[in-house]
Amino acid sequence: MAKKTCGPLAAVLVTHAHGDHINRNSLKVLEEAGIKVFCHPGVRQQIIARHGGGHSGMITSFAGRLAVGDIEVRCADLAHAPGYHTTAFAATTQRKGKESKACVFTDFSGFTDELAAFAADSGLLLLEANHDAELLKRFGHPGSEFHLSNLKAAQFLHRVCQLGSKQPQAVVLGHLSGECNAPHLPPKEIEDYFKKNGLAVKFKIQIAERCEPGKLIVLR
Repeated sequence: MAKKTCGPLAAVLVTHAHGDHINRNSLKVLEEAGIKVFCHPGVRQQIIARHGGGHSGMITSFAGRLAVGDIEVRCADLAHAPGYHTTAFAATTQRKGKESKACVFTDFSGFTDELAAFAADSGLLLLEANHDAELLKRFGHPGSEFHLSNLKAAQFLHRVCQLGSKQPQAVVLGHLSGECNAPHLPPKEIEDYFKKNGLAVKFKIQIAERCEPGKLIVLR
């Protein structure tokens, strides 16, 4: 699906070793396609511990900076479920003297100014907006305490915009709970929070599809 949407793939980045992010089936598919996996050393260790060393040769670890073609990738540690090393990613590239930056922040429970600064000045930001607080109280969902609520996602975005010289061009909201969230709720939470704190929302918001690729986003 990704190849049909984006063309040839050079690499896959893995945030952490939970089975909904990487598993034996996905490792097999990636290995058969000749696509390498890159992740933090702690994540690599946990992937191998969970799925065995049969695919260890295709998994390369990095803790600082990684170059994939003309794209530079950096990682930052996130607080997620106990016992699982989890990272965010920032990918930048220089083309025609202009830097483009995209960040991935998913599966985390809180943030610091350091993390917001890491995401600042992104053209594209993929951000978790896992659950609505009221729906979570009503229906409950084990493990949601390790994920970002709609309000925290709004607070994170607001801080990212405060610390950056410009707002993102586009924000993709992902990892929405099927029981404790709805597609219209995170954008409203973001708009309400920005309005309350005197900042206009200048970026486009897109909700990531569960089982289909989203709209193609081209950074200006």
